[in-house]
Amino acid sequence: MPNVIALVPLGAEDREGFGALAPVRGVALLTHVVRGIVSADCVDHVVVAGPPPCHGGYADALAAVGDPRVVLVSGAGDRIESARLALRAAKPATQDVVLVHDATRPFTPAENIRGVVDAVRAGAPVAVPVEPVTDTVKVVGADGVITRTTDRESLRRAQSPRGFAADFLSRTDLAKALGFVGVSVRTVSGHPNGIRVSTAFERTVAEALLEGRE
Repeated sequence: MPNVIALVPLGAEDREGFGALAPVRGVALLTHVVRGIVSADCVDHVVVAGPPPCHGGYADALAAVGDPRVVLVSGAGDRIESARLALRAAKPATQDVVLVHDATRPFTPAENIRGVVDAVRAGAPVAVPVEPVTDTVKVVGADGVITRTTDRESLRRAQSPRGFAADFLSRTDLAKALGFVGVSVRTVSGHPNGIRVSTAFERTVAEALLEGRE
């Protein structure tokens, strides 16, 4: 069966603050993220790419995972470029599935990861987990005045990972692919636990989630 390769690209924003090395209950976000990927039991290889100045911190975070499927390679200051370098290092075969996972989404459920993989294996060139938008969304003009209310029935929040057929990536600009430009994207069910952790409030929520698991 074709391999499933997960890429975790890191950029300058992952060096400090609420980036990939930020602790959640004493463990780096990156450790939580990669543990979640390997525990999904459908991923054959994980390639993490980030800025070389932070490799010591990234290496320590990945050592805590302790899985031989995980490798660290040199990335760049930009996540898109790190994704390109991770993809180059992974060398996927034409029939492989490539996942690109956000390093600040530490608690994406395994079933969401497997759902994305299944969608790509079923023929979708691109797949992503999504959650319904429950807030009322307003469109505001340059003067700060609300101009209309957007119907939220058709709105969804995209989560992670984004899944791709390797042959699709081989003939597509990676930045456009990650931005879902010019391609039909299959959606699969997301989960509230797939939140992004990039603010103090979100880290508090993540701490509570992890405490509940423990």
